[in-house]
Amino acid sequence: MEGIRVVDITTALSGPFCTWLLGSLGADVIKVEPPQGDSARAAPPFRSDISLYFASVNRNKRSIILDLKTEEGKEALHRLMKSADVLVENMRPGVRDRLGFSDQDLNVINPRLIVAHISGFGQSGPLSHEPAYDIVVQAMSGVMSINGPMGGPPTRVGFSAGDIVASLFTALGIMQRLYERDALRCSGLDHVDVSMLACQWACLENAFARYLNAGIVPEPIGSRHPSLTPFETYPSQDVDFVIALSGSWDWPKFCQTIGRSDLVADVRFEDDENRLENRDALDDILGAHFKARPASYWLTVLKSASIPCALIENIESIATSPLADAYNAFSKVETSDGEIMRFVRNPIARLGSTETPAPQLGEHTAEILKELGL
Repeated sequence: MEGIRVVDITTALSGPFCTWLLGSLGADVIKVEPPQGDSARAAPPFRSDISLYFASVNRNKRSIILDLKTEEGKEALHRLMKSADVLVENMRPGVRDRLGFSDQDLNVINPRLIVAHISGFGQSGPLSHEPAYDIVVQAMSGVMSINGPMGGPPTRVGFSAGDIVASLFTALGIMQRLYERDALRCSGLDHVDVSMLACQWACLENAFARYLNAGIVPEPIGSRHPSLTPFETYPSQDVDFVIALSGSWDWPKFCQTIGRSDLVADVRFEDDENRLENRDALDDILGAHFKARPASYWLTVLKSASIPCALIENIESIATSPLADAYNAFSKVETSDGEIMRFVRNPIARLGSTETPAPQLGEHTAEILKELGL
């Protein structure tokens, strides 16, 4: 994305994560902040007075302070918009109109601009002006209703899925609009209207497909798969591990591999549908069998038969694993005071590309104003 300028008027997570992705792909991302800065700068925990929450998703950006409640701030923003290809904002609908960059303003300033909006409920509709946070859209979308232990209460997904998924859809939408503008030579101000709620619905494709076409109302089932088994967590002599059997064709091989060939002839488990119907009985049999040996033994024999399986890792075990280096999971950035900080890497960024640290508040204000002739 080298040569593409992105004006980032976002806060918290959904917008900044999107613009971090664009910056890691080479875009010139200019983060416009009010005099008090993005509220995420104050989010704990901190390292050397830098919010790790802010530092993670604001890499590869330049920061300019503009007070959009003043005419001078609005004038500088207008000049910045004129030089830009993309504007990303996550304000509630109507706020940007009051700050001087409505659609009418932008059509005059830069009719080739692509404007990406991230909000809880979209730019129109009965909920468009309501505030939303990740847990709100996880609850309203139905995500929480299918997550959690079997028979347990609805549970929030353990990361900010509402924000992150919206960021990914926004980045994809921006790419598509840029292609239409430049390759297909489409003209006129263009919009990407991303609703966090709608993005969560998209992620529930299987749950909705089952209800809309078969009347099945999904419920929390823990780590189980709704359509396949064995496809879940199992105990061993020492630690739990997971198995993911792809279907009936793998069932005989699986039984032979674990030393339970007798299960192949058991009519309760002869096909996918029967195994699902008798899942509890099968879990009892497999659980008792697996407890006889450590997980390392089962992983060895299962992998030898090309049956997908894994230990359940945690953040620490992943961060210290040789696999993290082998798959280039993390990038390093050097702060202005010479400290090295590590964060997750954009998995589609070119290997070897470097990242710049999150900017200090207003760090590039003079530099950017000079570029704009101010």
